[in-house]
Amino acid sequence: MAEIRVEQGVVRGDRRGGVFRFRGLPYAAAPVGERRWAAPAPPPSWDGVREATEFGHAAIQMADPRAELGAVPSEDCLNLNIWSPTLWASARLPVMVWIHGGGFLQGAASMKQWHGRTLARRGVVLVSINYRLGVLGFLRHPEVGGNFAVQDWVAALRWVAGNITAFGGDPDNVTVFGQSAGAEAVRTLLSTPAARGLFHRGILQSGGFDQPAAITDTPGERLTAASTAFFELVGGRDLDHLRALPVDAVRRASRAASPITPPDQVHTAADLVWRPTVDGRFVGEDLSSWDPDVPVLFGSTEHEARFFITPGGPFGGEPAKVCTAAAVENMAKVLGGARADDILAELTGSPYERLAELCTAALWTEPLHASYQRFAETCHTAYAYRFARVSPSNRASGMLAHHCAELPHLFGHHDPEQLDDVDAQLSAAMQHAWTTFALDGVPRGLHDELWPWIAATEPRLTVIGDTVHVAPLSPSPVTTLIHSLRAGR
Repeated sequence: MAEIRVEQGVVRGDRRGGVFRFRGLPYAAAPVGERRWAAPAPPPSWDGVREATEFGHAAIQMADPRAELGAVPSEDCLNLNIWSPTLWASARLPVMVWIHGGGFLQGAASMKQWHGRTLARRGVVLVSINYRLGVLGFLRHPEVGGNFAVQDWVAALRWVAGNITAFGGDPDNVTVFGQSAGAEAVRTLLSTPAARGLFHRGILQSGGFDQPAAITDTPGERLTAASTAFFELVGGRDLDHLRALPVDAVRRASRAASPITPPDQVHTAADLVWRPTVDGRFVGEDLSSWDPDVPVLFGSTEHEARFFITPGGPFGGEPAKVCTAAAVENMAKVLGGARADDILAELTGSPYERLAELCTAALWTEPLHASYQRFAETCHTAYAYRFARVSPSNRASGMLAHHCAELPHLFGHHDPEQLDDVDAQLSAAMQHAWTTFALDGVPRGLHDELWPWIAATEPRLTVIGDTVHVAPLSPSPVTTLIHSLRAGR
């Protein structure tokens, strides 16, 4: 056991495998009652010693989670967890703050795949945070605004700034990293004035890139429409009425206010409505407001969409229900716009393979390329990667290097029956690159060779495949056709 004093009182954690753990630490007051749909308030203080050996509540889930949460959902969810190899305040280790993904609808910091012991052993203090999800985190209300989850992230970072020294961390060397929706959270924080100075590097994994090229409506427009639909479903927008609603009613309405996928189409990340948006109050203007002094590491996996359009169908269903020639043609129109016919001519293989290639290119690869170009043009210090490793189990399933495939390597939570010696080596390489980036803003290979930074001339990225190597940024014909839609914007 170990006891540490934070601003609110004394907390007691434990130690496992040479790493100290403190779990379920409140970084803000419970967002319930009059605090529902309000900025996070400071956490209450306590007398005596607060036990921090169990995870705090997960957020209310607005979609059925695809994995065990490791905690009971509740609105009282604004808590964080810390793993540290030392509790010497003088250690001043780099701090890495993890924001989990899940489409801003599901997930929790307590999920076992995010446990931070392995990364902490590499000389960092690992922090994971919970935040409000779905309509509870992103409702746009005319009186109180929105982006409540964004305000949660900032509140967590403020807590880290004020307390992390006691856990061996350096508040002047904080890296925020996340995957999928968590990566979009990092991108948002880069554009949030209130977050300036609270973190010093950002890592975006499989998300947070430019908006898909063919999508014409903005996230703000979709959010406004969903908020209006939510008000209609629950009987009005009066705050007292809204804050008195049972949370189950809020959850049902949150789901009902989201768009329904038309026949012969697939639901994609572009359809999400409960997400951060520019609001004129808290979140600034997109890339133009990114802090140029914050280095960024960003990348995607080679076959992102196969996580969502799995070989067995979406989330285990029958592939014939969605992976049809009609679905490919319809999604080419949705994601390829005026270049749909040209894109269809380039796609090969079965309807499933064509659909997966199209969605991967349109929703991840091309937006990443667009962000790469923006960073290069603005001379922003940034590093890009592509995760292309196909483990034996992912080869057998046909999911290949899918969305989330890099996460077991990064967090070191391997199933020996699914990964081999190559995966173990790549895991060490990823952990080294991520933690060296957290140390000084430059990712390095296992022999401390520097990763190439992005540049307008000779664009390159680091490929994490069977080996880690540098390769040209060479878009596929489908990616190039989709990218051409941005001309003249």
